Amino acid sequence: MTADICKLIIGAVVPIISGYLILEIILFRRMMLGFLEKLALAYGTGIGMLTLLMFYLSLLKVRFTFSNITLSLILTVVLFISFFAKRGKPRGFLAQKQSICLSFVDKLLIVVIALVSLYVLFQALVTPLVDWDSWAIYGFKAKVFYLEKKVPLDFFKDATKSYSHFDYPLLVPLAEAWIHICLNNWNDQLAKIIFPLYFISLILIFYYGLKYFSNRRPALFFTSFLVTIPQLFYMGSSGYADLPLLFYYFTSVIFLFRAYHNDLDGDLLTISSIFAGFSAWTKNEGWAVSLFNILILLLIMLIQGRLNRRNLIILIRYALVVLFIAAPWFWFKNSLGLRNEVINNNLNMADIPGNLKRFPVILAWMGRNMILLKSWNLLWLFSAIIMIANFRKIITPPLLFISLALILYLGGGILLYIVAPHDITYYLSSTFDRFLLHMVPLILFLDGLLIFERERR
Repeated sequence: MTADICKLIIGAVVPIISGYLILEIILFRRMMLGFLEKLALAYGTGIGMLTLLMFYLSLLKVRFTFSNITLSLILTVVLFISFFAKRGKPRGFLAQKQSICLSFVDKLLIVVIALVSLYVLFQALVTPLVDWDSWAIYGFKAKVFYLEKKVPLDFFKDATKSYSHFDYPLLVPLAEAWIHICLNNWNDQLAKIIFPLYFISLILIFYYGLKYFSNRRPALFFTSFLVTIPQLFYMGSSGYADLPLLFYYFTSVIFLFRAYHNDLDGDLLTISSIFAGFSAWTKNEGWAVSLFNILILLLIMLIQGRLNRRNLIILIRYALVVLFIAAPWFWFKNSLGLRNEVINNNLNMADIPGNLKRFPVILAWMGRNMILLKSWNLLWLFSAIIMIANFRKIITPPLLFISLALILYLGGGILLYIVAPHDITYYLSSTFDRFLLHMVPLILFLDGLLIFERERR
C-alpha cells in the first residue's frame, strides 16, 4: 500500500511540475501570482498537456509507458524553453501585498476549507466508481487505454461498447490511464486522485481571483461557502468529467475578466485561452465555452471602441490557442465518424418552434432542483437576493461580461434540452444538476464582486 501511495504521488506530481515549468517559462516570469495559485494553474495545464501528449503518442503508434510519457513531457518543456526563454523581465502588475496576520475568523474559515478538501480527497481514494458515467464512459475507457497501451482505433468501431460515448473528449480517461500506468496496475479508486486535485485547484483559483478584487476575509468567506456546496464536493470524488470541465470553464472566464482589468493583457488572455481549449478537450460542452469566451472578448473590444489591429491579433491568437488544443480530437472523431445522439444526429433548428412547449417544463425542473438544500445549501436563494438587489450592476460593464458568460452558457444548455430527442424528462433527470453545477463557481464569484464592489481595483 505504501508503494502505491508513493506511485500515486509521482503520478500527481509529474503533471504539476511539467505544467508549472511551462507556465513559468511562458508567463510566470512576467507575472507575480500567489504560489498556490501557480500550482493550481500548473495542475490544470499539466493534466491537459499530459493527456494531449498521450493522445499524440498513440497517433504516432508510441506505446503508453511511464518512460515514454515522461520523456515526451521533458521534450515538450525543452521545446517551450527554446521558444520562450528570452522573454522580457518580470513585471508585478498582479502583485498584491497584504498583511499575513490572520484573525480567528480567518483561521476558522481556512480550517473549514482545509477539512472539506481533505474529506473530498479521502472520499475519492476509499470509494469505488459507483456512478454509471464515471464507470462506463471514463473509467472503462481508461482501463482500455491502460491495457492496450494506446488509444486503439478498433475500440471506437465496436458497437457493443457504444455506451461509453465514443465522441466524448479523452482528457479524463487518459488522465486516469496515466495513474494506472504510474501504479503499474488497474485501480479504479486510486485513479480518482485526479478529481480531488481538480477540486483543490478550483478553490485556489476561486480564492485568489476573488481576493484580487477584494480582500482576504471576503475571499475566504466565499471560498468556504463554495466548498460546502454538497453537489460540488460530491463531484470531487465521483469520477465525472464535470468537475474538470467547470474548473477549466471557471478559470478561463476569470482570467478573461482579469485581462479586461489589465488592458487586455496578453499573458492573462493566454491563460484564459489555454483553459478554454482544455474545456473543449474535457467535454463537448467545452466548445461552447470557447466560443462564448471569444464572443465576450470581441464584445469587450467593441464596447471599448478598440477593435484595432493590435486587438484583432489578440482575438485571433486567442482563437488559435483554443484550436491548437481542441482541434486534433475534433479531427480524430470526425475522421472516424464518431457521432453524438443529440448534437450530430438530432440537432435540428427546425424543431425549435414545435419544441418550445418544453421551455416551461425546463424552467419548472430548474426551480425544483434549485430549492434542494441537500444539493445546493442556500446558494440559489442567496444569489437571487444579491443579484436582484444589484441588477443594474450586473447589466453594465465590467460585471456584464461575467453575466454574459453565465447567460450564454445557460441559454446554450436550455437550447440543447429543447431540441434533444426522446423524453425530455430523461435528460433533465440525468444531467440537469450537473449542468447547473458548471455555473456555480462563477455565480458565487459574481455574488462576491457585487457585495464587495467598492473594494475592486
